[in-house]
Amino acid sequence: MSAWLRALSLFVVLAVAGCASDPAPSSRNAARGEATFAPWTSEDYRYRIGPGDELSVRFVVNPDLNATVVVGPDGRGIFPLISAQDVAGLTAEEANALLSRAYAAVLRAPEVETLVAGYGASQIYIGGEVRDPGVKTIQGRLTVAQAVMSAGGFQDTARTGHVVVIRQRPGDPRLLMRTIDVRDSLNGKGGDDFAVLPGDLIFVPRSAITEVNRFVRQYVTGVLPFNFNYNINRGTRY
Repeated sequence: MSAWLRALSLFVVLAVAGCASDPAPSSRNAARGEATFAPWTSEDYRYRIGPGDELSVRFVVNPDLNATVVVGPDGRGIFPLISAQDVAGLTAEEANALLSRAYAAVLRAPEVETLVAGYGASQIYIGGEVRDPGVKTIQGRLTVAQAVMSAGGFQDTARTGHVVVIRQRPGDPRLLMRTIDVRDSLNGKGGDDFAVLPGDLIFVPRSAITEVNRFVRQYVTGVLPFNFNYNINRGTRY
């Protein structure tokens, strides 16, 4: 295992152990100067537009302007009449608002509807007790359980009821972390599984986790093979 994989694994073990033993890890960790985790909100589950995505843009009043727009590597799409618009990192609703403002300069009371019609390739990281850990390229919707299967499935030592998902919200330096039980999903019983997003880190711990109280701050940054999401990578929209 490479150095950054070991570092990432240690970081997640520390995080999981801290959450398991502390009912309020964010506040306690902050007091100790260690890593803190932001609380998840409903918006943190929303897909955000990225390079390579195909957008379907529809106009209620001006259907002749309907178009399919592919988001370029720079995060911009070329839209009729208003040319290039930076839409990467936005939800579909936020893109609607952006385009409505832009089209208001050239159309009277524009009504714009934007949908993600196709997904570009993106990357996630899957580590821990899976058979084929590493950076994985995904396209389209994938649940946490399906992401684990794309990494060869669980090893016998995996703690399948305590899979860790780490995410970063645009504009917030803190990490988001959830632990979920994917056993029900794998057994066809539903459960609390949800879709992974580009840049997510998924970690499957061992069946027994040893609590360690050092090195958290060193491994929060500087050990990942890619940035969490397009906005963080570009550093231009917060």
